[in-house]
Amino acid sequence: MWQELIATGFYIGRFRYAPGTVGTLLGVPLVYLLVYKWWLTLLFGLLLYAVAVWSANYMVELTRDKDPEEVVIDEVLGYFFSFLLIEPTLKTIAVAFITFRMLDIVKPFPIKLFERLPKGHGVVADDVVAGIMNAVILYFLFG
Repeated sequence: MWQELIATGFYIGRFRYAPGTVGTLLGVPLVYLLVYKWWLTLLFGLLLYAVAVWSANYMVELTRDKDPEEVVIDEVLGYFFSFLLIEPTLKTIAVAFITFRMLDIVKPFPIKLFERLPKGHGVVADDVVAGIMNAVILYFLFG
């Protein structure tokens, strides 16, 4: 039960329309919870990665779907990783949201490759890579 609650972002992932986009919005307050320090963002992100994979594994087994649509913890985490290299401001938060969603939907190389990983890693890793790529883009725009 806890795994489902976490994986779905407190059931926000069950939102009927664009659950990934709605789920990404959960990441906005998360970036404000930590004072901007790249190493703190990385440390917290790695801890959250473990929790995300654990909860995504549960949902993969429960739904028998290799990437359940209602799992949004991966979007939250990917968006969070977008702030590895820049400080969150209203401007960077808005731009990061748009660019992260574009990367997550289009999945340019190498993001798509990470979906092939098994179970929860396949659900979560592609979004983390999208977030890291987004961090680089945002650094060039605002760094």
